[in-house]
Amino acid sequence: MNRRIRTMAAAAACVAALAWVAPVRAQVSTGRVDVAIEGPAGGRLAGVNVQLDGPVAQTQIADEHGQAHFLNLPVGTYTIKATLPGFTPSTSSNVQVLSGASTPLTIKLAVAGAPETVNVIAVTPAVDLKRETTTTNVTLEELGNLPLARDPWVVMETVPTVYMDRVNVGGSESGQQSNYNAKGAQATDNTWSLDGVPVTDMGDSVVRPNHATGSSSFYYDFDSFQEMAVTTGGADAQNPTPGVQLSMVLKTGINTPHGGARLYFENQKLQGVNISPELAAALGDASGKGNRTDKYDDYGFDLGGPFLKDRVWVWGAMARTTNNLLTLTSASDNTQFKNTAFKADGKLNNAVRGNFTYYENNKTKDGRDAGPTRPPETTWNQTGPAKYYKGEGTFVGGTSLAASAKVAYVDAAFQLVPAGGLGRDYYIDDGGVVHNSYYQYQSTRPQRYIGGDASYFAGRHEMKFGAGWRRTPVDTQQIWPASHLIATWDQYPNMLVQVARDYRSATDARYVNGYVTDTVSLNRLTVNGGIRFDHQKSSLSAASVTGVTGFETILPTLDTPAVDGVYVWNSLTPRAGFTLAVGDAQKTVVRGSYAMFASQLTGSQAAFVSPIQYSYAYYNAVDRNSDGIAQLSEILINQGLQGYSGFDPKNPRAAVNRVDPDGKAPVTHEWLVGFDRELGPQFALSGTFTYRRMLDLPWTPLIGVTQASYTQTTTLSGSLPEVGAFSVPLYALSPSAVPPGGGKVATHRPGYHQRYLGFELSATKRMSSRWMARFGFSSNDWREYFDDPSKAILDPTRAPAASSSWPFAGPQVNGGAVVRSSTGSGKSGIYMVAPKYQIVANGLYEAFWGVNVGASLVTRQGFAEPFFQSNVLTGDPLGRKTVLLAPAVDAFRLPAVTSLDGRLEKRFRFGSAQIALDFDVFNLLNAGTVLGRQYDARLTGATGFNEVLEIMNPRIARLGLRFTF
Repeated sequence: MNRRIRTMAAAAACVAALAWVAPVRAQVSTGRVDVAIEGPAGGRLAGVNVQLDGPVAQTQIADEHGQAHFLNLPVGTYTIKATLPGFTPSTSSNVQVLSGASTPLTIKLAVAGAPETVNVIAVTPAVDLKRETTTTNVTLEELGNLPLARDPWVVMETVPTVYMDRVNVGGSESGQQSNYNAKGAQATDNTWSLDGVPVTDMGDSVVRPNHATGSSSFYYDFDSFQEMAVTTGGADAQNPTPGVQLSMVLKTGINTPHGGARLYFENQKLQGVNISPELAAALGDASGKGNRTDKYDDYGFDLGGPFLKDRVWVWGAMARTTNNLLTLTSASDNTQFKNTAFKADGKLNNAVRGNFTYYENNKTKDGRDAGPTRPPETTWNQTGPAKYYKGEGTFVGGTSLAASAKVAYVDAAFQLVPAGGLGRDYYIDDGGVVHNSYYQYQSTRPQRYIGGDASYFAGRHEMKFGAGWRRTPVDTQQIWPASHLIATWDQYPNMLVQVARDYRSATDARYVNGYVTDTVSLNRLTVNGGIRFDHQKSSLSAASVTGVTGFETILPTLDTPAVDGVYVWNSLTPRAGFTLAVGDAQKTVVRGSYAMFASQLTGSQAAFVSPIQYSYAYYNAVDRNSDGIAQLSEILINQGLQGYSGFDPKNPRAAVNRVDPDGKAPVTHEWLVGFDRELGPQFALSGTFTYRRMLDLPWTPLIGVTQASYTQTTTLSGSLPEVGAFSVPLYALSPSAVPPGGGKVATHRPGYHQRYLGFELSATKRMSSRWMARFGFSSNDWREYFDDPSKAILDPTRAPAASSSWPFAGPQVNGGAVVRSSTGSGKSGIYMVAPKYQIVANGLYEAFWGVNVGASLVTRQGFAEPFFQSNVLTGDPLGRKTVLLAPAVDAFRLPAVTSLDGRLEKRFRFGSAQIALDFDVFNLLNAGTVLGRQYDARLTGATGFNEVLEIMNPRIARLGLRFTF
């Protein structure tokens, strides 16, 4: 394997020699134009001088096939002029370039003496004949002119098959990142890139309380985007994972000065009320208004143009957003973003260009996670800026070679400080409500990235190849308050006390990847094939943590040494596909592809083998002084441990977990079959059928334990109006089978696979004839299968979902729906199950007298209601369990969610400048759809079993003023 790694490193060096060093997915943030030159009789003309002008300027000479290829073009509008002695020049304007897309353009030259052909409109075809992926491009026109909540997660939600864990009404959820899934991919496989540089957060792993891998390192200034592209599948070898690939492209400077300024505003006076008096009273909401926006304002500007005309261009932006919310209980959740961006582009000559980009986001938040179960003193105050630096170079070698190069550094860190401070212990009452304070969390996550890619043309072949390197160290610390005793009431004054040690981990991950593809164009048929290699490694760095006072014998001070290569994954994944243009007009394209994807390794995964784990010891206690919390004297030590996690009570300094030396990356096999049909000018219909089979999924069972190690101890029986009668067998692990410390092994799950089956239909009408629209429908079916239940199921006790304490738990229904318990980013208790139906639609109509009307609709099936009971005694020596009471995790569902938004806009034009007055209304129907309930049958009171915990925010209007030139 070392030889293979050295080979890939050599390939990376070769690419770097072509064009410095840069990331593998440069084409994601740029587009291309493929020009074919024809003579009067229709034959191809070689030697034609082809000049491209726009955001960048280039000149090429058409090759012997009469073709010229302009690659790595910034998104925007271009003009192309073709000249050849003996022929009349021809100029094509309004040539649109989209990120990741190919714009074919055929230019016909007339013999000399004929009038020059000028201003031939050559917009991007509605159907891309060479498309390898399922990608939705969201242009600047759509981003700026539709009623959107102004963050990337809302944009992704308008793409078929992508679904979010929350509903954003006019920016109500823009203060936190959304959790999302698509097409059966793990959330940790989602990726983000900014101007071609990956900015995916590679932080804590899925077995941690604050997992982040697959989220973004930044929050964004919405008006700094030129375009976004969302890819959910396909055979492009540049796409590393099966997750949602979001590519964001910043604006850039060009020869024509351009810019803009804006101001958006919302407050309580501009919104309605959608909560019933009964629900408000039950939750103790004195205002009677429910979830709502207290104040929202968003203002900023951007400016770009030439610093030295035709040589150096600059662009910059500054923005500030305030987003203050009030919860169902009138608790405050206040967020502020400050964003700064700068970009400079320079041209040495037509073949060599350079770029530098700086981006900064500074987020502060007071009241993170505020809600019915998290009163103000238990919320977090968040701080932490993130900065981005990128250097880029592009090189064009004649008509057959183009290369791009980037080097980047991301400086990201944040901390969550409890509003109640670290001076008081906190407790959780019988209603599941936290009191007094919470724990503190902080993490630093810098990233370094280098690599390179290139394209080479040879006749009908286009070869693409590239390689990259990335390093993502993570340093994380979690601090528990006061005496580190967390009391959970269990029919108060009885309590279950969690003795918790602070947590610290330091890890270092490195990624090496490379790919090569060949695309062959055969008239109507285009065939592409490629292969990708990924080497992923996560190592453990040295760290230390202090023991818990009074419990030093079981939770002592620990030091952990560095361990190199705890996880090492090597993956070779093939890709292949075709497109076939049907009919003389080639308005219909049939396409198919196969792709194998490897999942991305969480950067901090190596912490799994550290002696320092999230370590807890559980004891019974009785609150004798009625203060709600647990004192050391109230803990019933004589009853012994009631459970433990993350350490071995008999050897508390030893590491309890290990990694399977034969472990490997989870893989996804994807088959796509689809069609694209151009229905008219700028109007296309697309349909795709997707089948995915997911294998070798992550699995962390107890070391040396099999299903045979469990025996049924009792049955949890009863009847609830929401569930009906239930009788659930409970199982316990044999005491003799308990591994030291309840240690687990990280491996892949045997006798198990997941399957995704889906169909998506989309229709896109670009702006022409005074209107534009985009419609999408998807049907999704994501299920899990236990091919060998004796191996794939460890503990037969059914649970609503896996958790950090019980990562091998789950509903365990063969052919049942896959469920994701959404945690973090201000959400908990949301059980995401793929919606069987999802409809998205948006559009804009340019009426008369500068008045425009826009609308946006998102509707989907509701998520699961997996009614369960927590803290169930089963006799298991490792502790109490959470038990699923419903027959299946999706047997009951929340109501369908529909969000309808509208815009009325008035524009005033002054030459090339314009002013727009926007009046947006979100949640036009003022729906109060229930988004979350208390599913735990153990809990009582206002936040107890089956009580409503969250509803949609009410209808709200947003006022906007925009100036652009």
